[in-house]
Amino acid sequence: MPIDAVSRARLARVLRVARLPAEAAGMPPVLLPSDSNDAWRIGPVFLRICWRGDRGRFAREAAVTRALPSGVPYPEVLDTGSDGDLAWQVTRVVEGVPLATLWRGLSRARQRDAVHQIGQALAALHAHRFPAGVVAELAAPRPVGDTSASAFVGADITPLPLRRTEALLAAARQEGRADHALLDDVAARLGELADADPLADTDPLVGAVTCVHGDAHLANALWKDGRLTALLDFEWVRLGPPDLELEPYLRADVTGFDETEVREVVGWLAESYPALLATPDLVRRLWLYQLATGVRELFLDGSGQPRDNDAQSWLRDIVKGPDHVLRILPSR
Repeated sequence: MPIDAVSRARLARVLRVARLPAEAAGMPPVLLPSDSNDAWRIGPVFLRICWRGDRGRFAREAAVTRALPSGVPYPEVLDTGSDGDLAWQVTRVVEGVPLATLWRGLSRARQRDAVHQIGQALAALHAHRFPAGVVAELAAPRPVGDTSASAFVGADITPLPLRRTEALLAAARQEGRADHALLDDVAARLGELADADPLADTDPLVGAVTCVHGDAHLANALWKDGRLTALLDFEWVRLGPPDLELEPYLRADVTGFDETEVREVVGWLAESYPALLATPDLVRRLWLYQLATGVRELFLDGSGQPRDNDAQSWLRDIVKGPDHVLRILPSR
């Protein structure tokens, strides 16, 4: 992949202040694919640089990962910091390959075992009682001050409470991100589902206090020799209900799976962690997550031009009803 000059400039800036171990000295930085940050492999460490969205994501990630229970494997954090415009985190390299890249070569039994291990790690995460300071940091309102669309996009993958999605809908209308008839339909659906929003409480410390990973799909799970060696990228960690972990499986662009495969994976998660699917109003909640995330997707291509892009097509499909949700959920 070509090394962008701007990414290289950000790297040079961070390397002047970040603390890397001595064994990384002289190692050539290698730029890695990443959806939301600059990610570099420098010998025995990974360096991630956050340059857009909420720069506080890495601070929350560091606070949570320092206090993880033993049942949630995570790389050792060597340094984290921010200079206002950029935030960074240095972690030690963990042996393993992203499960998503190995998936097709695993036997069905190995696939099931791998998903069971992810489910067990999520159960351990959700059951863990984090220190009060960590909970308070996760509960702090965001975004603060900045009410732009980019601030809401950078706060969380699923823009809930619902007021965040409503703010993005208004911005989408103003910027011409989608045709107004579609946005009207989405707004109407969100109104019908408002009572299903589990994050509607204005005080997160009174409402949901479970710490959820927020992006725990197979590409963020490292696998080696039949064992989950790390659950990566806690940058989207937040307080929320356990079933919010199912959100990535609602999007084919994340999983790369068809509905039959997703249904099987979700079924295996439920085998190892039944509470993940135990919410009585699960279908409506997942549909709400899907719609809210779909509105956020309108802003991810960097263009404000109205056109029939993938994000609009997906919204047109899912606003009709929760059929996709129903098709990927195992029989309960």
